[in-house]
Amino acid sequence: MIDSSLCTSRDAHLRPAVVLACTAAAALLTACGGSDGAALTAERAPVKACASFAGQTIENVQVTSATEVAATDTLPAYCKVNGTQVGTEHDIEVRLPGTWQQRFVQQGGGGFDGSIPGVGSTNVALSKNAVLTANNGGHRDRSGAVFLNNPAVTQLYAHTAIDVAAKFGKAVTQQYYGSRPNYSYYQGCSNGGRGALNAAAKYGDHYDAVIAGAPTRNLTGQIEQWTRASALAMPNATKLTAVHAAAVAKCDALDGVTDGIASNWAACQFDPTTDVPASAGLTTAEAAAVKALMTDLKLSNGTTIYSGYGFGSMAQFGPAYAALGVGHMRNIVLNDASWSPAGFDVDAFYPTINDVIEGRYGFNASVSGLSNFLRSGKKIVVWHGSEDGLLSHTDTIRTWRPVAADAGAAATANSRMYIAAGVNHCAGGPGADTFDLLTPTMAWVEQGADPGTPIASKVNASGATLFTRPLCQYPTYPKYNGTGDVNSASSYQCSAS
Repeated sequence: MIDSSLCTSRDAHLRPAVVLACTAAAALLTACGGSDGAALTAERAPVKACASFAGQTIENVQVTSATEVAATDTLPAYCKVNGTQVGTEHDIEVRLPGTWQQRFVQQGGGGFDGSIPGVGSTNVALSKNAVLTANNGGHRDRSGAVFLNNPAVTQLYAHTAIDVAAKFGKAVTQQYYGSRPNYSYYQGCSNGGRGALNAAAKYGDHYDAVIAGAPTRNLTGQIEQWTRASALAMPNATKLTAVHAAAVAKCDALDGVTDGIASNWAACQFDPTTDVPASAGLTTAEAAAVKALMTDLKLSNGTTIYSGYGFGSMAQFGPAYAALGVGHMRNIVLNDASWSPAGFDVDAFYPTINDVIEGRYGFNASVSGLSNFLRSGKKIVVWHGSEDGLLSHTDTIRTWRPVAADAGAAATANSRMYIAAGVNHCAGGPGADTFDLLTPTMAWVEQGADPGTPIASKVNASGATLFTRPLCQYPTYPKYNGTGDVNSASSYQCSAS
């Protein structure tokens, strides 16, 4: 079941009603930090020919190509510089617009990486004439098999590739325009969201703000959650879709309107063992499996190591949980391609998983690192879909609490968390999944303007907007006012009750 205690006084520091307004201007950062301390000034033009980068070695990265890309209807012309870290298959790409607004944006990837994110994921930044840097996570194998007995590549993927890409991207920027960026940002979702938190915690001097979508600060617990699914009778995708439909049928109206989106997720007391109709064909064992995954995973001593998934959000990823867990265990944790999950014991494996994931490689962003970033006046924006079936949004909330508690007033002033109602992993689901957090984050850093409540849209394949909703700060959700167009964000308010 969904735990309604998520919206209690212990999260008062995240409530919009008590969020302090940021100062009128962000604190100036030193030249070794994310900015050079100067205010955003006039646009800059290149001082170097794009093609002249070819063949150079910059920050231990060998430039493999440098080409001019023509403007399109939506994007400016830019110089595309590609390079590979010397002695590795770590590929990095930098996109430098012909007219530069002195901003640097680093884009995180996803999954096991293995390829550089496409331009589509970074259109907002490029359209604002910001320099873009992205990388492949340190290797070229999207399956993750490359990590087996390969600690150097695993370490790059864990976090050090972030630093390498930032240094290369900023050095290329310096050469091309004759100037460092005034403001620097990191954004990403999924593994890119984890990367955003690590960018702040481990390499905070590079950035003024990070945007972490569907992140995990708890890969140890995530691996345990996925791997233990191998012992559960997971329903197929068709049955999981029926589970979701049953959950929405029970909880849709809790937000004031029946629209196919159960926005008031924290109040949804859905139980797959009793609330799914017999027509779904769910067996007793399958219903129990779904309930187990929706329930917090705990060690035998009562310690929660992973918070349960939201209701009915497993159709896309649920059948793959076991394979994801086993892949991590074989290729990263145990370095044993023949390992079998038969008899997997959560308590027995927890120390081993944690020692490798956190102790050896540092996959997770630390509380102290994130707190220090916030205390320095820099910004962290976290968002997560309430129906994410791959990474639990309630685990993101749970693991953020220690950061907020440690940072105190700095967390209230310099961080925001948004829960995108009805949105699956990074996108998809019935909710409004199209929104721009980069623009308000830039305004927050550069002008001191609180990001407030952005507007999210649901857009069809033709690009038409079907409906809009407010993107509410946790623990609020978009509640229908009772009157007005149900498809318009103006008919909703962010409510905690």
